[in-house]
Amino acid sequence: MLTSTVVIFCFLVPSLGWTMPAADIHLERRDVPPETLTWLTLFSEYSAAATCAANFNSQGSKVVCDPGVCPILEQIDTTVITGFMGHNPGNTTGFLAVDKTNELIVLSFRGSRTQGNWVTDFEYGQVPIYGICPGCYVHHGYYYAWGNFSQYIMPSINQLAAQYPRYHIIFTGHSFGGALATLGAVLEGTANRPISLYTFGCPQVGNHTFAQFITGNTAGNGYRVTHSDDPVPRAFSTSPEVNKTWQYSTTSPEFWITSGNDMPVTTSDIQVIWGIDNKNGNLGTTGLDLAAHNWYIGNMSGCSTN
Repeated sequence: MLTSTVVIFCFLVPSLGWTMPAADIHLERRDVPPETLTWLTLFSEYSAAATCAANFNSQGSKVVCDPGVCPILEQIDTTVITGFMGHNPGNTTGFLAVDKTNELIVLSFRGSRTQGNWVTDFEYGQVPIYGICPGCYVHHGYYYAWGNFSQYIMPSINQLAAQYPRYHIIFTGHSFGGALATLGAVLEGTANRPISLYTFGCPQVGNHTFAQFITGNTAGNGYRVTHSDDPVPRAFSTSPEVNKTWQYSTTSPEFWITSGNDMPVTTSDIQVIWGIDNKNGNLGTTGLDLAAHNWYIGNMSGCSTN
């Protein structure tokens, strides 16, 4: 989590099929359909669970949180395939799991909790992405954290994709974890093997050209969730100390939760905001409510002591 003056950083129906609402670029704002809220709730719990040592130190066990924090995960059939922690650079931590109830392969990243995470957050100078995205510049720390970690995790994901060819691949994470999930989903997803993306309180990852690249490559299966005036999703582009040198943009669409902290979220509490750098959502707020950063449909500290 970044600080202010420098950089601010329902129960699933077992038979529910996988559906992704089609993006409609002509709609400026609208409430989300109930099935979207169901999926956002599920993946907010998966992101929260990445804070739990029982998951990132585990192999073969069920995905868990502190009691009462992840009620959906308590009820469905999940197995941690591999947990991971301390991968550098970035002190990358989280888990890879299979969800047999919903036929998913889920890679979940923890948000910033350690000095290694915070050091990487502050490496906000940009580097180019050669080859696949001309003109794209991305956050140095996140790019190298994902690049190093991808060599470790992608063989396992590829193996699971071959083992479960009908399963959908999901990358998810909160805050710092959302940034790694974003880079992974965009850089590793293909037309034959798309990777769906769910992020919560994710910081901006790159420049306007990269935001266009993300938006184009995750259309219909990319969900960037923000909450009220959470300062983290807009930190880089609104910090004079960053944007005097580097240009950062937000991606589209944005799923902006407008309800308060510790409040239940309904379909009418989530507005879909279309357009890169659209200030009708979180980007147009000015508050510095860090509590808003820690409440995304539920408590993002799935295990508060880890």
